[in-house]
Amino acid sequence: MPRTLYKSTPCGNVLRPARNLALVLALVGAGLWPQWCRGQGVSVVRSGSFEIGGFAGASYGVDDFRAMGGANVTYAINKWILPYAEYSYFPGVARKLQTTIPGTGITATGTFSLPLSDFHGGVHIRIPIRESPIVPYLVAGVGALHHFEKPVTFTYTGADNLQHTLNSSDPAGTDFAFNVGGGIRYYISQRFGLRVEAKAYKPNSSFTDVFGKVEGGFFFQLR
Repeated sequence: MPRTLYKSTPCGNVLRPARNLALVLALVGAGLWPQWCRGQGVSVVRSGSFEIGGFAGASYGVDDFRAMGGANVTYAINKWILPYAEYSYFPGVARKLQTTIPGTGITATGTFSLPLSDFHGGVHIRIPIRESPIVPYLVAGVGALHHFEKPVTFTYTGADNLQHTLNSSDPAGTDFAFNVGGGIRYYISQRFGLRVEAKAYKPNSSFTDVFGKVEGGFFFQLR
């Protein structure tokens, strides 16, 4: 039977077997033992914590992937439910508009890239896997997508069977939007972690094309 070092320690049974003495000495020598001890038995997934974080990634729409970024803040009501508020900036989301040429009945189409500012709130639903630092989660939110006026060039085929253009603009506006998705948090420590997430947006106003985003970022737990 292995000899016992201590009957009771802050780190549970880790110190009991004498064969773990090398691990203890290594941690003490590196100055990590107090922090390592405090981390044992303390869940990284807990209630009452505030998180702030930033992220960057790519949006995808009808034509191509484009860079985006933003930040959010969450509060853990319990270990599963985290209401959040978020801001994202999409430098360019592809958009397609159609208009009718006056007096002709001909439809003209304009495709352009539209910068969007996303303000929304929602909830993260964490799915803890025992005490694993890897925590999947689901996300759903609702908010507004705002854009400023944007010049648009429409193209159409005229009665002469030639291609024509019409210069116009898309007026500034705000679109109501839903979003759903999921992600994974990785808790490096009690205070700091990384996450990846993917979401799809469904605007419900003048802009109705579904688009999405994939992102990666970091977060800090303030308490």
